[in-house]
Amino acid sequence: MDDSDSAPGLADIARHLSEEIGPFRRVLLNASRSRAGLKALPDAQIEILRRLFPDKWEGPTVLGRQLGLARPTISNLVRTMESDGLVARRPDDSDARSMRVGLTDLAREQLRIYDIAAEGLLMNILDDLTPAEQRTLRDATALLGRIREALEHGDDL
Repeated sequence: MDDSDSAPGLADIARHLSEEIGPFRRVLLNASRSRAGLKALPDAQIEILRRLFPDKWEGPTVLGRQLGLARPTISNLVRTMESDGLVARRPDDSDARSMRVGLTDLAREQLRIYDIAAEGLLMNILDDLTPAEQRTLRDATALLGRIREALEHGDDL
């Protein structure tokens, strides 16, 4: 009997999902960076780049809130990223005392190169899966998107 609907079955799914996501993300990130020959960036910087991609401009306070980072941490990250040429600052149109942060062309290009490398690595692996496994994974990725959105909004599914 399948107990995936029972509390212990759901607990097992939740635990395995939690155990697998972080390591999967790190392995994919490191393998893709290596394949693309890109400089290693801290995860927090990558999260900022993803939040701003492709053409969003956000205030550091908003970025900090979205990522759960303290104001000094986000300020240091943005300063470092600006000196590395990954982000630029501009005055906020609605409040001249505030700044907004956006991606530079260099950051967009590095993300593009990374995405191509990650897609290539995953395509090689996915090609070895059966059609049924590929369908299962396609369905699972849609569910992961829903779970991520629920977590971002503090909702329950």
